[in-house]
Amino acid sequence: MNAPVAAKTVARSLLLVGLVVAGESLTMATADDSVYRSRAEVGILVSSLVKPSIGYWWGRTGLRVSGMHWNEGHYEYHVNLGYALWDANNIQHGINLLTSWVAGSDPGADYRYASTGVAYSINYKGFFVELGLAHPWRDELGNLERETVIPCGYWGYLYRF
Repeated sequence: MNAPVAAKTVARSLLLVGLVVAGESLTMATADDSVYRSRAEVGILVSSLVKPSIGYWWGRTGLRVSGMHWNEGHYEYHVNLGYALWDANNIQHGINLLTSWVAGSDPGADYRYASTGVAYSINYKGFFVELGLAHPWRDELGNLERETVIPCGYWGYLYRF
């Protein structure tokens, strides 16, 4: 399977999962937004680097910032603007608009880019996963010039106060 076909398959799968979960959330959510209380969150996230994260939710809308600078050739910074589809004491899931600045290397390739995209996130009793697709709008090394979307996401632990 070539890269464009794989990217389309992943995008369709994520969209389908997001629509199913969003549809279920709409049936579980109440019309009263007062159940979505404001809260802070702090934790550790992992993608290619282990990095601290801090965020704050104002009702259904939240902002999360995470990042780590290892050295000039290896860093990650992420900014998420989120919307909670469902939020209870033990579980929260939502849709996020994210922007990332990433530099690093894999065997055979270096990369340094910035991207913006959409991701689905779920936090179940502190265990956090976020998966989505992003468009690389800045590619300093030229490795992603033929890629219209790239996968993005991370996992870790986020304590919600």
